[in-house]
Amino acid sequence: MNMKKLLMSVLLVFGFVLAAQAQTVYSSAKGEKYHTADCRLSGDAEGINIDKAKKAGKKACDVCKPNELGKAALKQCEGKTKEGVRCKRMTASKGKKCYQHQTAK
Repeated sequence: MNMKKLLMSVLLVFGFVLAAQAQTVYSSAKGEKYHTADCRLSGDAEGINIDKAKKAGKKACDVCKPNELGKAALKQCEGKTKEGVRCKRMTASKGKKCYQHQTAK
């Protein structure tokens, strides 16, 4: 393997490690759990780094399972907003729609 390919491989692995550590989850100040962006239980939650959420003693939501987020392939929701624009939320749902559009009629 030449040096250029080796360097690119190392940088790629390093990038994945940084991305996993920089994962944003959502939690309210009083909440005991942290959630993914499209979790129906996130309520008025604010974005927070997953490491900070864990240090604050918060636990992963049992519904959206944010710790498994890196294992799932996220895709943009296929639902449409009231204005007819494609939803910007990301989801790992098999139905290819975020929680809001899964329940929409």
